[in-house]
Amino acid sequence: MDLTLLIWYFFCYSILGYIVEIVYCSIGQGSLVNRGFLHGPYLPIYGFGALLVIFVFAGISNNPLVLFFIAVIGTSILEYVTGYLAETLFSIRLWDYSSVRFNLKGRVCLLNSTLFGLLSLFVVYVVHPHVSAIFEYVSPSVLEHGAKVIIILLSVDTTSSVLGMSAFQRQLADFREKRREIESRLKVLREFRENKMLEGLRVKLDTELDELRMRLSLSAKRILHAFPSLTSSNEEKRLLLETLRKTIRETALHRKLHDNKHRSEKRDD
Repeated sequence: MDLTLLIWYFFCYSILGYIVEIVYCSIGQGSLVNRGFLHGPYLPIYGFGALLVIFVFAGISNNPLVLFFIAVIGTSILEYVTGYLAETLFSIRLWDYSSVRFNLKGRVCLLNSTLFGLLSLFVVYVVHPHVSAIFEYVSPSVLEHGAKVIIILLSVDTTSSVLGMSAFQRQLADFREKRREIESRLKVLREFRENKMLEGLRVKLDTELDELRMRLSLSAKRILHAFPSLTSSNEEKRLLLETLRKTIRETALHRKLHDNKHRSEKRDD
């Protein structure tokens, strides 16, 4: 198989996987959800999964039932390894199936594995014959130059996204450290409730803590929206992520109420 074509197949199925993920998750949540670790509209795990199914699993057996079970096992291993690597690199879980029945350490679950198996059959027998036929009409030079652009695009996006997640991790650590410092000072001040002179300092520290939380929630917004089940095995970090989600929801609600009030006032005028 030509490497150039493999790159194009990988990119196409990464985009198709992104679309499938958005539709599936948006229906489940009742609102549009922008999924993905990367910034662009593609999910590489679907690209790798599609290549495995089309060029490895389909070569093992052309029996749909056998292929289904092979795909279920293979894509589950791929998802499990991806989840494990994400936890190892960032000490954070990008998805968590712990609340779903028949899950394995929250990284894979029977429901999603079954859906991946069905999706694999659809790709092999319906989608890929059309995709491969389309590329037969594209000139080799266009494919070659396009493949180079894809590699550069994905390299830049991956680097940027990894740096962004690393920065988010540092922000979480900084916030936790500053929060401990502020809360320890507030604890001391609360022992002097009768002292009116210290009231202003208590208010100032409370305000500073709220501002820190707000700034962190703004920077975390894209990541938390892309991974609604983002969590951590660290209890303090897990609770902090839940607090950030709550802050984001409250901010969105407040903005919505403010916009509605503004539109109502404009109509009255």
